[in-house]
Amino acid sequence: MAKYQSRLDKRSKKNTNKILNIMIAVVVLLILVVGGSILIGGGNDKSSDTASSSTGNGGNKKASAEENKSDTAKKDNEDSNDKKAADDKEDKDKKDEDEKKSDDDKEKDLKSEDDSKLKVQDGDEPNVDKTVVHPDWKPVGTSQSGEHVSSYDLGTPDWNEKVKALSYATGIPENNMTVWYIEGNGSPQKSIGTVSAMNDSQAYRVYLQWIDGEGWQPTKVQELIENDKN
Repeated sequence: MAKYQSRLDKRSKKNTNKILNIMIAVVVLLILVVGGSILIGGGNDKSSDTASSSTGNGGNKKASAEENKSDTAKKDNEDSNDKKAADDKEDKDKKDEDEKKSDDDKEKDLKSEDDSKLKVQDGDEPNVDKTVVHPDWKPVGTSQSGEHVSSYDLGTPDWNEKVKALSYATGIPENNMTVWYIEGNGSPQKSIGTVSAMNDSQAYRVYLQWIDGEGWQPTKVQELIENDKN
């Protein structure tokens, strides 16, 4: 009986050792599996973070490059607009200067008549004291083109050119001249204007003739006894 019991004890001990070994093996295997999973997972996360970081940096670089490109294009456009504005201003200034020079030259020509050629006669009409004519009076120029239509509306180009001719014939500056009346003279190409210098009672009646392409030309100035248009 004792011998049989000893065998049972040995067998039981052997079985216990076997179970312990199996459990140890299982624990070791679990440790390996869990450890490997952690290592693999950590590596993937790092790789993912690296890729994400790389992608993010690339996106930032791309966005920055596009912003720089946009800023450059905007600056180039502004520079181009500034240059165009400067060129336009320069062209306008040159045009204004040329027009002023042309007007000045024309004004010199209009004032270049020899006063000794003036013909002054006593008046032979009612209310006319003297009649003055000059053989060298010229047309004052015109900005109008095409068929001429005489206008008696204040401020129109034709009206303004009539006023210029009245000033030219009388020698009264436009900015110091009162225009009392401008009317037709029996033809669309003939007009009469009555003017005086400001703060001066002496009035003049001026006869004008239209010259195609050249403007209004004075033909006769009458010095009136009294202003009949006042």
